[in-house]
Amino acid sequence: MKEPVYYPVETPLGEMRVYIQDARPAFITLPGVAASGKAAEQPAPEEVSRLLSTVRSFFSGEEVTERYAGALIGSIAVTPFERAVLTEVTRIPRGETRSYGDIAVLSGYPRAARAVGNVMHDNPFPIVIPCHRVIKSDGSIGGYGGAEETKAWLLRFEGGKLER
Repeated sequence: MKEPVYYPVETPLGEMRVYIQDARPAFITLPGVAASGKAAEQPAPEEVSRLLSTVRSFFSGEEVTERYAGALIGSIAVTPFERAVLTEVTRIPRGETRSYGDIAVLSGYPRAARAVGNVMHDNPFPIVIPCHRVIKSDGSIGGYGGAEETKAWLLRFEGGKLER
């Protein structure tokens, strides 16, 4: 199997990376999150260029979820539950949050709040599929794959209110 390649994108938080497989986006890493692979030597394919531009647009203050997340969700292998959860998360407006329990109910799985947390943890496209907008029911931030400060920064950047 070929070593994965990535395209870096500079953000106010540091370098994020868009990894590709078969010339298509496979996943995005947050700054400081290690993944194997090497920087791509070829120009980015159109779909990857669009994703890089989308990440840059997010950090310019634009709402990017509506115009790109559906295609990404459609391009990855997920269960019906995961698809429902990821789709529901894309409906959270910039600057707002929902609890894990809210997402479970809105996705049609009212007893699956913990499972929603697992889907958020495994979200391959943070920022574009805005899992950072999902918080605990008590208003505290919850997890973010060990990057809770990044999650807090993203919520503040979007104008969201934090309990702690």
